[in-house]
Amino acid sequence: MSRIALPEGWCAVASEGGFDTISVLRGVGVGALTAAALIVVATLALYALRQPTTGLPVTAIAIAWVSVFASGFSAARRAGRAGLWHGALAGVLLFAALYLAGVLAYDAPVQAAPLGLRTVIALAVGALGGVIGLAL
Repeated sequence: MSRIALPEGWCAVASEGGFDTISVLRGVGVGALTAAALIVVATLALYALRQPTTGLPVTAIAIAWVSVFASGFSAARRAGRAGLWHGALAGVLLFAALYLAGVLAYDAPVQAAPLGLRTVIALAVGALGGVIGLAL
């Protein structure tokens, strides 16, 4: 079996001081795993407590933002530099994936106004995660 030679910089991973795409993608993966784990915990807690599903939207929003934060945190830790930018991009990519999954799962139309505000919040939360990820 032969190997395919990829051109240098094929995934926008620059050398010293540049943007690290692999770290961002791994951060998105960590955020997705965080979301999945939190969904399982929340589901089990709601089932065990026999709570009505009235609190479910708030729980889902909290899980999404914690996951976006974790995504930014992880991306910046892996990159080791430019926590604001790596965290912001990882957060927005994870938010986009979660939003798309929600739209597809519920067959709901995309609403531009709330989407724009939520994207800005995802940028801020991911960037905050990235800054804190480098600080710790």
